[in-house]
Amino acid sequence: AALLLAAAAQPLWRKWRAPTAFREVLPVPRLSASSPDAVERFFRLYHGRQPVLIEGALAAWPAMNWSASSLATACPSAQMAVYEYDLQANDWAALKDAGMLLLGEYLSEEFGRRGAAPRKPRYGLEMSLRNECPRLLHDVRIPAFFSDDLLVRYYKRGAWPTLIAGPRGTRSGLHRDTYDLPFWMALFAGRKRWRIFAPEEPALEPFFLEERNGFAFDPFEPDFVGSPGLAAASVYEHVLEAGQLLYIPNGAAHAAYNLEDTIAISGNYLDPPSLDRHRQVTCNRSLWRENHLCWFYDRDFAGHAPVPPERLRELSYFEFAGFPGPAGWCADFVPFLRDISARRALRYLPTVEQYCSQWTDQPEA
Repeated sequence: AALLLAAAAQPLWRKWRAPTAFREVLPVPRLSASSPDAVERFFRLYHGRQPVLIEGALAAWPAMNWSASSLATACPSAQMAVYEYDLQANDWAALKDAGMLLLGEYLSEEFGRRGAAPRKPRYGLEMSLRNECPRLLHDVRIPAFFSDDLLVRYYKRGAWPTLIAGPRGTRSGLHRDTYDLPFWMALFAGRKRWRIFAPEEPALEPFFLEERNGFAFDPFEPDFVGSPGLAAASVYEHVLEAGQLLYIPNGAAHAAYNLEDTIAISGNYLDPPSLDRHRQVTCNRSLWRENHLCWFYDRDFAGHAPVPPERLRELSYFEFAGFPGPAGWCADFVPFLRDISARRALRYLPTVEQYCSQWTDQPEA
């Protein structure tokens, strides 16, 4: 009887002795975009090392006035992929595919919901502005910190920046981004809670699931009893507010929870200072080793002349892509889409052609 009692007490003993928190919950450091040395400080202190909140960068962007209704009006034919959170599913970011919806239909169904709902809220992710609604490109800018991007110049299949619409209560699981790329997010409406781990946080590695490029634990409510090793990790936490810009470095595991209906754009990118880690770490992982981004563009990347930090500046999307304005961009992008469409029947080619028709024969400086 004594042995049985001792055996029964073991789970309670383990629970009592288990850690109850991460080693540290750290605030995300802040950087003022208006500081004269903001770009230099970004690269010296944060780039590739830790997340940083960049304040004051979005105030003049027209996108700060976006709303669910204005987006639906501006983009009547745009479609958005939607997802449902399921931590038990073996999907990237614990997000199960829930189909495609017209953007306006999705926003009218999901935004503004209060109280009990008949189903899980659906998270709208990665709607390419250039493909689905290029007129929105005029409302956004590319912050100086991220403007020397190799992907936009040489990897035309990369379709960033993308629209992310998160109804209250939607979330993503803990994951790393595709190709472990760094990214930035500009939030225009709502509040979004983040938990972010440093790129090389050693306590996470035993829990990494390569097939999903992510993790099967909830970083907001971790099970320290079942996974006590998690308690050795440090994590950054921040509630992102409308008007704030967030940077997350290469390979940094992260998860987000929408406290309110949120509207944002996000851009993965690859700049020259990120190339060494991309080649030496990302491209040595079996998940990415054979991917085109790990070898096909090496000559292009090697021939790119990096822009010194002191010369980086905020750009329009069209300048970012290498053109003075929309006319030059259209003259380059539409033939590219037509070539792809001949093989894939891309549904968004008519949308881009209609947008670009207004810029035909218009001179640009």
